[in-house]
Amino acid sequence: MPRQLLSGTVLLGAALLLAGSTAGSKIDISELSINGTQHVVQAGQTLNLTCRGEMVHSWSLPETLSKDSKRLKVIKYACGRNGKQSCSSLTLSRTQASDTGSYSCKYMTSPAKKKKQSTVYVFINDTSNPFVEMHSDIPKVIHMTVGREMIIPCRVTAPNIAVTLKKIPGAALIPDGKTIIWDSMKGFRIPKATYEFIGLLSCETAIGGHKYSTKYLTHRETNTIFDIQLSTPRLVKLLKGDSLAINCTVTAAWNTRVQMTWTYPGEARKRGSVMQRINRRNTEPNIFYSILVVDKVRDIDQGRYTCHVKSGPSIRAVNTTVIVYDKMFINLKRRRKTALEAVAGRKSYRLSMKVKAFPSPEVIWLKDGLPAAEKCARYMVKDYSLIIKDVAEEDAGNYTIILSIRQWNLSKNLTVTLTVNVKPQIYENAVSSFPDPNLYLLSSKQVLTCTVYGVPQPKIIWMWYPCSQNHSKARNGFCSYTSGSFILKPGSNIGNRIQSITERTAVIEGKNKTASTLVVAEAKSSGIYSCVASNKVGKAERNVSFIVTDVPSGFHISLEKMPIEGENLVLSCSANKFLYKDITWILPRTVNNQTKARRSHNKEYSITRTLTIKNVSLAHSGTYACRARNVYTGKEVLQKKDVTIRGPEVVHIPPWVGRRRNSKQNRNA
Repeated sequence: MPRQLLSGTVLLGAALLLAGSTAGSKIDISELSINGTQHVVQAGQTLNLTCRGEMVHSWSLPETLSKDSKRLKVIKYACGRNGKQSCSSLTLSRTQASDTGSYSCKYMTSPAKKKKQSTVYVFINDTSNPFVEMHSDIPKVIHMTVGREMIIPCRVTAPNIAVTLKKIPGAALIPDGKTIIWDSMKGFRIPKATYEFIGLLSCETAIGGHKYSTKYLTHRETNTIFDIQLSTPRLVKLLKGDSLAINCTVTAAWNTRVQMTWTYPGEARKRGSVMQRINRRNTEPNIFYSILVVDKVRDIDQGRYTCHVKSGPSIRAVNTTVIVYDKMFINLKRRRKTALEAVAGRKSYRLSMKVKAFPSPEVIWLKDGLPAAEKCARYMVKDYSLIIKDVAEEDAGNYTIILSIRQWNLSKNLTVTLTVNVKPQIYENAVSSFPDPNLYLLSSKQVLTCTVYGVPQPKIIWMWYPCSQNHSKARNGFCSYTSGSFILKPGSNIGNRIQSITERTAVIEGKNKTASTLVVAEAKSSGIYSCVASNKVGKAERNVSFIVTDVPSGFHISLEKMPIEGENLVLSCSANKFLYKDITWILPRTVNNQTKARRSHNKEYSITRTLTIKNVSLAHSGTYACRARNVYTGKEVLQKKDVTIRGPEVVHIPPWVGRRRNSKQNRNA
C-alpha cells in the first residue's frame, strides 16, 4: 500500500490477514486487513480497509453510505509477489454514526460454490448518536406477517449500548433469547411475530444522563391483489406431442402474500408440474409466479386451464383454452363472395381472407405477381391481411395470398381481383379557369366540350340554367335561376337550339377518357351550360357561363361622326346587360353640364347610354369616358374616346375670278 495513504490516519490491523494465508500463497477468497467480524471506530476518525485477492474485486458498503461520497476514496493497485495479486484500499474520512454497517470486499467473478466475499461490521461510536437511524418525530413503518420473522432495525453505533424495547402505550418488551432477541448489528429480532407486536414501538437508551429513542410503526400485511395475467393468449393451439408451459403472474401489494393453485383437464392424472417463485421488492409491489408445465400433450390435455389466486378473503382467477391438433393444416377461403372494390382517396383498405391454420403459417402477399410490400411502401402485411394506405387508382389489380408451413412442405394460395373506383374528373376544370363569364356573339354557332374520366365510366349529361337579370350573387354572381334547370338532348330548343350532343372515347395519357361535345346552333339566350359526370362513387360538373351579347367584347363606345364647330356631338356607350351595370359618362372639364343631353336605351342583350352635345365648339374637344361596374368581379371598367372638334370650313376664291369680274364691270360701264 502506498506510504502516503497511511499519513495522518489510523490503520486498523493492516498487517493482519485471514488465518492460513501468507503474502506468497494463492488466495481462494478475498482478504480484509481487519481480523474478526466486527470493529469499532470513534466518530470523526478515518477508517482504512485493505482488501487483497487473486483477481479484481469490488466493495459493498452500508446502505446509508453513498459510493459518490466525497469522504470516500477507493484505490486499486497490484500487490503480492511480482505484482500478480490485486489489492484495493478503502479510506473513509470524518466517519459518522450513519456510516455504521457491513463493509465487504468480493470477487467480481467467482467460481461456483466458493465463498465470494469477506465482511466486517464496523461500529462508528458516537456518544451523541447512539442509534444509526433516528425516527423521533415520524416513526418508520415496518410491515409484518403474523407467525413470520420481524426485525425492529434500531441498530446502535457501539456494540455495548444497552437498548430497551417498549410498546407505546405499555410496558417494556424484555428480550428472552427466544421470542425477542437483541442483536447490536440488526436490532430486535422477533422470530415469530404475533398480534402483540402490532402498533407503535420505541427503542430507548441512555448515555451520559441523556435519553434517546427511535420509533417504529408495525403494519400487518394486506390482501391487495393488483393484477393477474397469463403468459399465453386466451386460445393456445398445440400439436400432439408438443409441450405446454403457462406462466401465471400476480402483482400484489408488497405486504401481501398469495396462494396460487391450478385447475386443468389432466389434473386428476397429475399430467402437469408446477413451479413457483416470488420477486420481492422493498417499496414496490411484489410479483408472484406460478408456472404449469405439461410435457407431450395428448387429447386429454385439451380444455380450460385456470390459475386461481387467493390472499385472505381476496380471490382472483384467469384462464386460457388449449386446443390439441392431430396434424398440421391450412384452410383458406374468401371472406366475401362479392367483388372487391375500393375508392381512390380512401385513407386505408384491408384485403383479408378467412384463414384457419396450425401452426401459424408464413404469409406472403403478391400484387400482380410481385411481392406487394416490396412493390409499394403503402402496403403493409398484418396477420393474414394486406392493408393499403392512401388508396390510389394504381392499386387496382390481382392480389395473391400465399400461406406456407415450410418444414412440412404445406402451402395454399388464393387470388382475388381488386377494383379501385375513381370519382369522375373533368379535364377542363383542372387546366382552365374562367375569371369572367364567357361572352358569345348573338346568332353565332358555338361548340362546348367536356372531357371526363372515372371508374366505372361516368354517365354524362348536359344541363341548361337560364338567367334572369337581377344582378344577384347566385351561382356565378351574374344571374339567378327563376325558371329552374333543364336536361338537354339533341334538337332541344330550351334556351338555345341544340344542334347535336356527341360522345367520343379515346385513350389519353394512358387513361380511357370520354369527350362529350355540345353544339349550339345559334346563340340567342344567356345562361349556364353545365356538364355533369356521375358514377356510383361520386360526380363532377363543369359550368360554362354562356352570355349572349350584341356588343363587341361586351362593352363598347361608338362615335356617330367627328363633328365640326356648330354641329352636334353624338356618343353611344353600350354594355352587356348581364355583365355590367351602373353605366355613367365621364366628360372633359371644359364641357358645360347645361350643354349636354343623355338618353338610355334598354335592349334585349345590352344597355346603351347615348350622350348628345348640341352646337359644339372647339372647347368640347377632349377625352370622353364611359364607366361601368362588372357584376361578376365587382370592379369598375372604363372605355375612352378622344374627340377633336374642327373649326368651320373657309371657301377660298382664286384671284383670276376677281379680275374677270372687274373687267366685265368695266365693259358694262
